[in-house]
Amino acid sequence: MIEQLGLSKISLRGVLESFHWIVLSIFFVYCIVDAVTVRRLRQKQLNTPFGNSPLTFVAPKFLLNLLFAGRAAELLQKGYERFKHSAFHLIRNDGRIIVLPLSLLEELAALPSRVANPQAALEHDLLGHFTGLNLIVENRLHHSIVQRRLTPRLPLLIPRLEKAATDALEDSFPSAEAEEWIEFQPYQALALISARVAADIIVGPAFCNNQVWLDISVKYTENLFRTIVILRMFPNWTHSLICLTLPSYWAGRKNLDMAKQLLGPHIQNLIRRSDAGVWDPQEDNVDDMNLLNWLASMAKGQDRNPDVISHVLVLVALAAVHTTLLRMVNVLYDVTAAGPALQDEILDEIKFVAESGWESTLHKTPYDQLYRLDSVLRESQRLSPPTTLGLKRLFQEPYTFSNGIHVPAGTYVCLPIYAIENDPEHILRPLEFDGLRSFRARAEQPEGELAGNDDVGRKLAAKELLFSTPTRTCLNFGYGKTACPGRFFASVVVKLVLVKMLTGYEFAFLPGTGRPKNMMVHEFLFTWPWQKMLVRRKREPSTPF
Repeated sequence: MIEQLGLSKISLRGVLESFHWIVLSIFFVYCIVDAVTVRRLRQKQLNTPFGNSPLTFVAPKFLLNLLFAGRAAELLQKGYERFKHSAFHLIRNDGRIIVLPLSLLEELAALPSRVANPQAALEHDLLGHFTGLNLIVENRLHHSIVQRRLTPRLPLLIPRLEKAATDALEDSFPSAEAEEWIEFQPYQALALISARVAADIIVGPAFCNNQVWLDISVKYTENLFRTIVILRMFPNWTHSLICLTLPSYWAGRKNLDMAKQLLGPHIQNLIRRSDAGVWDPQEDNVDDMNLLNWLASMAKGQDRNPDVISHVLVLVALAAVHTTLLRMVNVLYDVTAAGPALQDEILDEIKFVAESGWESTLHKTPYDQLYRLDSVLRESQRLSPPTTLGLKRLFQEPYTFSNGIHVPAGTYVCLPIYAIENDPEHILRPLEFDGLRSFRARAEQPEGELAGNDDVGRKLAAKELLFSTPTRTCLNFGYGKTACPGRFFASVVVKLVLVKMLTGYEFAFLPGTGRPKNMMVHEFLFTWPWQKMLVRRKREPSTPF
């Protein structure tokens, strides 16, 4: 019996050792095949230099992808500095990406989507088939609704947004009776505030206070990015299997299902009434001004479906919450780190505007006059952008740029916008946070050739310095006709929440700590969700609403 047990142990050890060597052999072969794939990818793009690593010729693709995942900003910065006036390319698990020079910005931005598709590139980056974002390629109605319905009506909606922000801050921040410093988590608090304010415009009065919807708005965003970050660490052919093991993947699908169950019956009722000719959103009723109503009224064909509209609304919430939350958190960090001087300038400006009247009209809002706060937002986004890549396009057909760079169909192309915005040739002291940088530039705007010789010319030149205005060297919202249509909404939401926060509360970092650092994974920037700060209510708040 003892001898048999001994033989069994020896046999088991032998099997395990054999399996160990088999696994190592398979991995070795895979590395060789992966390295050969990299070589072939390079040969397909011989007219552009390689920007990944000096080990490019021998490194397998999965290793280059991990390098990009952990050091994307550094790789793009070095590539930009070496090849500023020409294109270069990098290797990721999904193939090669071509990084274009700034000189091709206008040409790239002007290409029609049938040639270079921005939605397909976004869906590609965010793994649409695994995260539910594939719908953005098929459905673009919400894009035109935001542009043509929401943006022109923003001044009318501001009182509703201010009330939503007031209610959300009362729930998330210290009460009027609390005068001591208390710890709070900025990301967690501002996520709920951002979701609540955005909900007023996305789903309207029927669901803007619904806790299920608010949870979906925040959790879907978190689950989506967790899934993306993990899946993009692995080769594409493994995604279908790995996603099944990710709690975030299943949670994201559940978020979409819950949204359809919650919103579906209401949307179905609106569609039925609209088809019967007894309902349409009223132009003189602000309660009717929300994306849910507009989509239910305007959707056609296969898009006129409660499940599709519910899905689209979740994707709009993703864009709204992620954009505004990231900016709110980073502006709070930046303003706190800058100290009392900057804070006092912002507060004095708010007080000055409020003394002239805080009411909004169809053509003017008080937030349009907060030039110092707008400058802070622009500077914060320059140093802490949501992504280091921009002007992303997936080419649907071959194209040759004016400088001779040929792009085959199926190629992913982008610009290194973080490197461009922080180029010393474009901005002085790029590593320094200077909250009033754009404000001073606006005040110093010359009256000569740059600004124009009339008031219109000066206004247009000054407009280029606003947070919501893309320029050649400020590209986080895109550029040209495909610039983000929701940037005006995001600007208003961030400003009104910050006005409420800065006039009603004081903020400080924990003792012995400074401005928290952001995290870069792949090309995305994230803030640490559980970072803590101190907050207390001001004894004499000066909030204008």
